[in-house]
Amino acid sequence: MMTHNELWLTYHQASRCNKPATTQLVELEFQNEKLTDLEDVLEHLFRQGFVEAQHRSLSYWENHSGQRLNPSDALEELLTEGAGKCPQSALRLVIADCPPHLWFSYVYTHKNVTPAVAQRVKFCHAQEAKLEIIAHLTNHIFRNGYLPARYRTVVTWQGTCGRKIEEHEKLDALLTAGEGLSETSPLRLVIDATRTHAETCHATGH
Repeated sequence: MMTHNELWLTYHQASRCNKPATTQLVELEFQNEKLTDLEDVLEHLFRQGFVEAQHRSLSYWENHSGQRLNPSDALEELLTEGAGKCPQSALRLVIADCPPHLWFSYVYTHKNVTPAVAQRVKFCHAQEAKLEIIAHLTNHIFRNGYLPARYRTVVTWQGTCGRKIEEHEKLDALLTAGEGLSETSPLRLVIDATRTHAETCHATGH
């Protein structure tokens, strides 16, 4: 027999990682139907339209500490242990509607430079309010000093197969196509170091 009739949860949507999580109190008895496990709660949220149906396969549960929970976990047991009993211990409904990060590598054209180094950019940790297109990513790299300012005019982007990527291209479209999803398939930031070297020599008269 259930002794608890309410559950606290928070929505953690990857595409809204820079915005505060939304908290909700769910009644565990709805229209004479009792919700007994986490899967029941998830089905209820989708039936009510609180979460878009297209995100069903991207949604999973965590406790307030970020530990993954099973859909079959009984609500009564979770609530008895204090999970979801108050806003401070609310369960986390994670909606992974977009990748949380992007991988790219620094590729120098100068033959004496060491092999390409990969770097990960977490969207939720970016200082900018948004990282939506390649131009935002380029600006992020230079703003944080990952490359010296003198390289700004000699950098271009390529996909994993060498296709030139324009600055206006959207990051989510590239990620959806499989570009930049992992360190083994990063976007390529090509730095034509030979040009800067030649320009420096010309400027100094050497």
